[in-house]
Amino acid sequence: MVSEPAPPPEPQWIKRGSSLLYQDAAGDIVNEIPLSHAEEPGDGRQTVRDITGEVCPNGRFAYIFDKSVVWNGSKTKILETDHLLKVYGTDGQMIWQSTHADAPEGQAPLLFANDGETMLVLLHKAAAWTASARDYLGNPKMEAGPFARVQAASLTPSGRYVMVRWLIPDQNATHTFLDLKTKTRKDIPSGDLYFGNASLGDDGKVVSGKKVVFDFNAAPEAKKP
Repeated sequence: MVSEPAPPPEPQWIKRGSSLLYQDAAGDIVNEIPLSHAEEPGDGRQTVRDITGEVCPNGRFAYIFDKSVVWNGSKTKILETDHLLKVYGTDGQMIWQSTHADAPEGQAPLLFANDGETMLVLLHKAAAWTASARDYLGNPKMEAGPFARVQAASLTPSGRYVMVRWLIPDQNATHTFLDLKTKTRKDIPSGDLYFGNASLGDDGKVVSGKKVVFDFNAAPEAKKP
């Protein structure tokens, strides 16, 4: 029995070591974007530059995030910041970019759905944050904000639901949940959740402490006569 020949490789992005690599349909690496961290002192200032990046689960899309922070000599005060997000597509070329995208401490500036066609981008403008769900061309689908501070953000694997945990300093934290398909939003004070935590899955259920506290797909309650 003659076995079927293996299908040719699909063009894809790969993260390997400290680089993002683009592999064409022939399996050749035709583009490499280095990822790096550098610190450069000078003239009573210190410049810290980080180039980070990720690839979506199916390898069709990728992004790099180039951020520079200029500190005073003792690194106790930020003097300047500069950041640029670039999103790349299936042909290895940049699709769109943003100078407003930023990464809260310990978080990523962009999250991919499994197919990469929906993305959650965190934007930082005028000292406020916005969570912007976008298609792969960078067009907004739904947004929430402005937030004083974003503590955590997530996008479900299907790309349908978004969760953002945010707070105003010296006030209670809040969880915001979005259904991108129905354009529905639900806000729940974090104090109403078990230990102030919750999760949101592709079933549309918000779970806290193993208890469903909200369901985007639940039938609305009938009004009493």
